[in-house]
Amino acid sequence: MYQVIISINNNEEAIVLPAVPPDFGPQIPQNNGTYEGLSRDYNTLGTMGLWEMTLSSFFPVGKRYRFMPADALEDGWQYVSFFERNRPRMLPFRIIILDSRGVCRLNSPCSVDSFSWSVKRNGDIAYSLSLREYRFISGVT
Repeated sequence: MYQVIISINNNEEAIVLPAVPPDFGPQIPQNNGTYEGLSRDYNTLGTMGLWEMTLSSFFPVGKRYRFMPADALEDGWQYVSFFERNRPRMLPFRIIILDSRGVCRLNSPCSVDSFSWSVKRNGDIAYSLSLREYRFISGVT
């Protein structure tokens, strides 16, 4: 079972998602182009684009499911608050994905491009979270 951790501002606050979608992962584009020659087209290899990922699952409200990681919260409203409180701060988030053996498969700063939620019939909170890689701008040395 994979574990997804999202933090803000160098681990000032971190959450462990309670339920990881069965299929998820980043889409990593490459900014390739096409050059039109005299008799044919040619593919030009470009720089790597920013990865993007959408996670859709649910936050439990008032219950603990057996598949939840030990550090996951039982109050789904705390997850909603985490994203709604921190997005306006305009600081990058960080996503960490650990596999079932605890090996880190992704550790990257990211932006939360969209976050939506709705209350399900059983009281849990369904959500969709769209993330995109954030690259820090550094000066030339």
